[in-house]
Amino acid sequence: QCQDLLENNLAHKRPIEVLVGKKNLEVRPIAVNKGEIVKRILFKNPDAEFIFCAGDDKTDEDMFRSLLLFPPGTTEVTMKPPMSVTMVEGQATPVELSIRPEAIFTTAVGHSSKRTLAGWHVTASQEVVDHLLDLVGGPIEGFKSSL
Repeated sequence: QCQDLLENNLAHKRPIEVLVGKKNLEVRPIAVNKGEIVKRILFKNPDAEFIFCAGDDKTDEDMFRSLLLFPPGTTEVTMKPPMSVTMVEGQATPVELSIRPEAIFTTAVGHSSKRTLAGWHVTASQEVVDHLLDLVGGPIEGFKSSL
C-alpha cells in the first residue's frame, strides 16, 4: 500500500525513485545511490589499486553497475566526473584511473539463482568474511566475525 502510494502519487511529482528491497522500501532522489557514491570515491581517489564491493540487495546493483568501467579488451580507463561531483563542485576534469580490471571484485550475496551484475557470487555473508580473510593470509588475531 505504501509502495503504491509513493509510486503513483509522489514519484511523478518529484525527482525521486522508489526501490523495493528485501525488507524495505527505499525512496531516494534520482542519481543519489550507491553507484554514484562509488563513482565519487573512485573519481576522488584515482590512484586506487583494489576495489571490493559486496551486497545482497537490489540497491547494490547500482554499485556493481558503476564498476563496469572497462569495455572488452581495454585495461585503462579515463573517468568523467560523476554527477555527484559536478552537482557539488561544478565542472571537473576527467581523471585517468590507476585501477586495472583484474583488481575490481564485485560480489553478490544470496541465492545462486539471483540475477546480478556482480562478477562473483556467494550464498552467505559469512563467505565474504572467509574469502577476505583468505586474501589477507588467514584469520586476524582478536578478530571475530559476528555474521
